[in-house]
Amino acid sequence: MSIQVATLGVTRLYFHITFLLAALILVLSGFGLHLLVFAGSLAFHELGHILWASFMGAEITRVEIWPFGASAKLERSWQLTPSADGMVALAGPFNSGILASVASAFQRGLMQSGSVVTEGTYPLLDLLVKVNLGLFLMNLVPCLPLDGGRLVRSRLALKVGYVEASRKMAGWGLAAGTVMTVAGFLGLAAGFDWYSLAVFGPVIIWGAADERESAASQNIMEILNRSERLRQRRAIPVSEIMVPHDATVAEVVSKLRPSRYHMILVAGRNMKVLGRVTETRLLEAFYGGGTHLRMRDLWDRTRPE
Repeated sequence: MSIQVATLGVTRLYFHITFLLAALILVLSGFGLHLLVFAGSLAFHELGHILWASFMGAEITRVEIWPFGASAKLERSWQLTPSADGMVALAGPFNSGILASVASAFQRGLMQSGSVVTEGTYPLLDLLVKVNLGLFLMNLVPCLPLDGGRLVRSRLALKVGYVEASRKMAGWGLAAGTVMTVAGFLGLAAGFDWYSLAVFGPVIIWGAADERESAASQNIMEILNRSERLRQRRAIPVSEIMVPHDATVAEVVSKLRPSRYHMILVAGRNMKVLGRVTETRLLEAFYGGGTHLRMRDLWDRTRPE
């Protein structure tokens, strides 16, 4: 459950209900400045995803802010090569790690230049370090909805399809969230300060369930259909690529690029074009798990009788 709060170009910004609840608790508890540090850290984390995705040619169509970070919906992000898609996923934790390192160095410099050299002298700086270190470590966990899960999904999707990969990584998220929740409450009962696990465990479960439901109910044609982009821009680039008839769906998908539509020419021996496969047909097979299908199979199914 999310609420749209702004539109920046083609990007729609949403606050998830869990972030709004966390913000309300912080404000009512008198931690308004802490909320600013938290929100600023989340924004810098997400900026890493947005900038790297833009550099790779993908567009951010939706940004959803959660307490553990932000979830960016990249238009056709899976069309990036697995290594590039992985770098987009890791760009957020990288930004969080950089900010934590800079804030920690600045904090140490301030303490060493003053008369007091103890931790906790600068509480907001200390919070900035802890929040970004937490975002860095948390988002490396290999499960959805975290960035680590998106990294693994980008690789797994080429083997089992996008939907099945999403389901698998969401399942890992449910398991990881459950472990965090149980460990957090057991730690609190034993007298340990494990509030973070007790709070973020249920949030991870919520996010993983949301990802799994999305993968199960996703209308493939809504994702693949370019009509909305065409209505907005009035024209979109079209590219033709030629592939051998025995190339697999996974091999061809890894050659596609964002922000354009593709027509795939299926070639036989001597580079003779045997037929065409539309991008929509190719991606239907990819999403549905047919990653090992050969292009001749898709062409045969779409060839006129």
